[in-house]
Amino acid sequence: MRLLTALLRPAVALAAALVLLGGSPLAAHAAPGPGVGWIRVGHFSPKVPPVDIYFAAFGKPEKVVIRKAGYGAVTPYSSVAPGAYTVSMRPADAAASSPPALSATIELKEASAYSLLVFANGPGGGLQGSLVQDDLSAPAAGNGRVRVVQGSAALTPVSVAGQDGKSVVNGAAYGSTTPYTELPEGRWPLKLTSGGTTSESTVDVKAGSTTSLLVTENGTGLKTEAIADGATLPDPPKLGVETGGGGTAPESVPWWLFVLPVALALLVFRRRPAHDR
Repeated sequence: MRLLTALLRPAVALAAALVLLGGSPLAAHAAPGPGVGWIRVGHFSPKVPPVDIYFAAFGKPEKVVIRKAGYGAVTPYSSVAPGAYTVSMRPADAAASSPPALSATIELKEASAYSLLVFANGPGGGLQGSLVQDDLSAPAAGNGRVRVVQGSAALTPVSVAGQDGKSVVNGAAYGSTTPYTELPEGRWPLKLTSGGTTSESTVDVKAGSTTSLLVTENGTGLKTEAIADGATLPDPPKLGVETGGGGTAPESVPWWLFVLPVALALLVFRRRPAHDR
């Protein structure tokens, strides 16, 4: 018990210090406010195996933020200060010192949300990042906003039509992200076509929502996954990295530093002998 208590006390003190330094969880927002930007990363290269994703303020040491992200995966948003950042991808479990398969420098503006989408459409079929801005403004009353991220390299171009043949996108090339289309609230059946290949899916459109419809290939067919853009997230972004070039925000704190004191406290409580209670 003495050992656990010795571990617990510094941990509690550390957690308190982190709260004072601004390390407490962020308050929920419909969109990033002044002095803050949001960024997430998507992997849309079908032939590239899972990767580790590194993120860092420009000119600072990289830190791995996501491990073993596979084809079709999109990370949660990271909440960061405006400025320049470097995003890198390496094969899963590769040494951090190994050459990255992709390294991109991006500039993030305050009060904006971005998606860095990585496709195999660079020179010679190499990886290439496409930085797109996520529109978090409110759609018209009763409508939701939907766009398509075309991540199918083998089946391309892709067209997506909703009920009554309403076109969501027509002939989207691999590696493209379409403009948003507003649709009335409801459950929309979708028909995806590429050449002679046809697939069916659905998307739930909620009033006031903003959605990215991810199109990927699955064997000989197409599949979709709808993910909420920032305005419809139930919780704020929780990932973070050091402040970007020109920013002033404090360094974000790993979530486990908050969980550790609570876990240790519970362990001490459960292990205490009856005569100590």
